[in-house]
This record gives sequence, structure tokens and C-alpha cells, in this order.
Amino acid sequence: MSNAFLRIFLVWARYPCFMLATVFIILLQTSVGLSAADRNPDSINSLQEIIRIALKNNSKNIPKVTHQPPENIIFLVKKYYYQIETQREQLATAKEVQGYFEKGIKKSQEIFESDEGGVSQADITKLKLGLSNTLNNIIDLKHSLQIGKLNLGKLINRDLLDRNHIITADPIPVDFPHTGFDSYLKAKKLTEGSKQLLYEVYLDVESSNAKVKLGIKNRKISRALLVSQVANYDFGIGDSQELFEALMLYTRVFSSYLDSVYTFNVAVAKLEKLTNVIILKN
Repeated sequence: MSNAFLRIFLVWARYPCFMLATVFIILLQTSVGLSAADRNPDSINSLQEIIRIALKNNSKNIPKVTHQPPENIIFLVKKYYYQIETQREQLATAKEVQGYFEKGIKKSQEIFESDEGGVSQADITKLKLGLSNTLNNIIDLKHSLQIGKLNLGKLINRDLLDRNHIITADPIPVDFPHTGFDSYLKAKKLTEGSKQLLYEVYLDVESSNAKVKLGIKNRKISRALLVSQVANYDFGIGDSQELFEALMLYTRVFSSYLDSVYTFNVAVAKLEKLTNVIILKN
């Protein structure tokens, strides 16, 4: 036992409360100024935390990091965050549909081979083509998802490619309480001179918001239809063509809904960015 360690041990034995307090203070001092994400990169999961890290990196002299105005950094972080959030959910949906197609093909082949009737080779081929289309979508989504992680990782100087748990939030429309363009200008205390610059972007927000509201209704309807057709086919009272159509419709409707959420969220982020630039100039 070294002399230094022996002295520490003796102090600990004689003054246990003092040593416990000392250790606590040392641990506290080492963590001061560090967020959970600074101490553990795997803990990054909130948009605000990622924005904080990106702004911090942007203010430092870090190699391979292009310095930009803060409003640009915030917009880009939101854009890539929403992209990852959306495509992660689209990927999960595509994998769910893949499972239904595979199950449907297996059952169709069993019915066809049993000579019970009701299923033709053409029906099986359609389901196989539907599965092939879904697998293509999965490949594209995985690729786009990696690109999004790569771009976001550059902004925060982290490798996000192999971290699937970095962004775990479900894609939902961001809060936008304004009911019209004039009310938005009033809320932001902007003049009639800012109107032309902001109006086009505001129209994008309104248009995409309308699609989100429509998508919410269509998503519920297509989901109910899918559940019904899958259950019917499992019980042997459904038709393979109806199952095929329900799966394709659900894929299209749900993917379209998620795209509309992404478009809306990015449009709001773009409007906020432009608004902040105008406020700073004034």
C-alpha cells in the first residue's frame, strides 16, 4: 500500500463524514458546466439539446466545422432533426407492412397449394410485387436516414450513424398558434414592410398545415381498413386483392401524412428563421 493511499485511508477511517463530503464536492466540481449530453454523447435526444451543442460548436474553432450565423445553425438542426424523426417513423411503418406482405404471401401460397380455391397465381404475384416495392422503400429510407444523421452529426461534431436512439421522439406537428398572417405579424411586432418577405413562407406554413390536418383523418381511416383486412385474411374470410390494396393504401397514406408533418415543421422553422433575421436587422 502506497504512503499516499495509506494517508487517505487513515483520514477516511478517522473522519468518514469529512471524506464523504470531500468526494461529493470533487464529483460535483468535475460535472459543473457539463450537461448530460456533454458527459454522455449517447444521451442526446432532445431538439433543444442538439441546438445547444450545435451553437456551441459553431462558436468554437473546430476543424471541419463551417461557421454560420446562429439562425442558420438553428434552422439546419431543425431540418435534419425533423428529417431523421420522420424517416425513422416511415422506416418502422415500411417494416410493419413488410411483415404483413410476407405473412399474406405465405398464407396465399398455402391456400393455392391446397387447391381450396379463392387464390390464383396472379394474386400471389401481386403480393410479391407489393413486398418488393416495400423492400425498395426500406432501402431508400435507410439511405436517406443515414444522410440525415451524417448532416446533423457534422453540425454537432458527433458520429450519429450507428446511434439509432439519438432521436426517439415521434414526428408531430410543432405548435403554431397563429390563425392568420396579420395576427402573426402582430404577435411578432413586425411592420407592413416585412409583409412581402414573410408572406410567401407563411403561405407554405398554411398549405402544409392543411395537409397535416387532412392526413390525420386519412391516417386513421387507412389504419382501420388495414387492421380489418389483415384480420379478415387471417380468419380466411378476406380476399388477397383487398389485402394488397389495403397495404398499398396504408403505405401511401401514412407516408404522405409523415411527409406533410415534415414539410409543415420545416416551413415553420424557415418562417422563424426569416422572422428573426428581420427582427435583428430592425
